[in-house]
Amino acid sequence: MAELAVMPSITDLVTAKNIDTDALMAALGQKDLSSRTSEGGSSFLPRLAIEHNTEDDEGTSLPRGQWRIQDESGETVYSKTVIFRPFLRRYMYSVWDQSEQNYSSMTIQAASFGDSFFDTTGGLKCGKIDRKELEKLAADDPARTLQAGIKCSQVLYGTVAASDDGVAVPHVWYARGSNFMPVSDWIKTLEKQGKLLFNTRATLGTLRQKYGGNVFYKAKIDVKDYVEFTPKGDVPLLESFMDLVNKHNSQIEDKYRETRQDFEDVEVVEALDE
Repeated sequence: MAELAVMPSITDLVTAKNIDTDALMAALGQKDLSSRTSEGGSSFLPRLAIEHNTEDDEGTSLPRGQWRIQDESGETVYSKTVIFRPFLRRYMYSVWDQSEQNYSSMTIQAASFGDSFFDTTGGLKCGKIDRKELEKLAADDPARTLQAGIKCSQVLYGTVAASDDGVAVPHVWYARGSNFMPVSDWIKTLEKQGKLLFNTRATLGTLRQKYGGNVFYKAKIDVKDYVEFTPKGDVPLLESFMDLVNKHNSQIEDKYRETRQDFEDVEVVEALDE
């Protein structure tokens, strides 16, 4: 069995006299070092999300296409644009069960696609296969439908404010679907510029899209400015985000071990029966 992921401590990285930018970017989930050779060396946060519904359960109208956030008092507010400062990015796979209205499978949150994405069903990546394997499946193979239901998200931890003079509140943003590539392209650009995630603030708007008869909204990301990382205020915040990731991963890994043990118990019983 592969070794379970161990989240790195990044306090030393951000407080070091000589900062290793590559290592720090990797720890933040901003840069993937998994392909390098040896020579080259959430769950309790309010969610940042685009409102896709037109009304709530009580029939009250909702501003579809606007960002839904929480202010410093915990009240839900909507805004056409928000100011987002990312601190940390992770990747995660999940499967949503529409009939049960919950996740039937979920992975750890990992910094790199090169990591092992242990999941709650005792497997990896919730069963996601690579593109080459997917192309081998027949067009009418039910496995294609199953694969389409396995979603990869970029999980971004950061602070959000509705305006320049608003209070920046910690949030988590699960960027998936049509938001996946805009976020990837944005962070890739920051990497090329040598900019760290937490030194950047972006203005997030939304773009109305139409595919066939379906109307949906995706994120519009514009760099607003660059800010200084202050150890006194930002290190505790960054560590709190890392702590949430660690807690999430610990729960997933416990479930992974439990499920794997169940598999092994069944195999032993079947072997004895034979």
